[in-house]
Amino acid sequence: MKRIEVIIPYSTLSLAMNVLDSLDLHSTHYETKGKGKASTFAVEYDRGTGTIMEEYSTNVSISTVVADSMVDTVIQSILNIGEIEGKIFVYGVQDAIDMKSKRHGESAL
Repeated sequence: MKRIEVIIPYSTLSLAMNVLDSLDLHSTHYETKGKGKASTFAVEYDRGTGTIMEEYSTNVSISTVVADSMVDTVIQSILNIGEIEGKIFVYGVQDAIDMKSKRHGESAL
């Protein structure tokens, strides 16, 4: 099993979630802030008389765990969304346990 983590701009969240939903995958997403190559935005303050550049860019991280056989399909589907900035990370998952049914491994997904 593999855990796939996708870090993309918040504006493309619905596109990525639609892709995962079409593959019938469960996922978790949360807002993240970080420094990277992506540009930050100017923020107005003091009734618009001043601006300041944000220190961190706001993104969203989406994670899902899939069977090894699904990894390439999920990655290709996300890449086919279009030209968006972001990163995809793939991690190995040793085991998954469904607490209610007590199933282990891929059957717990």
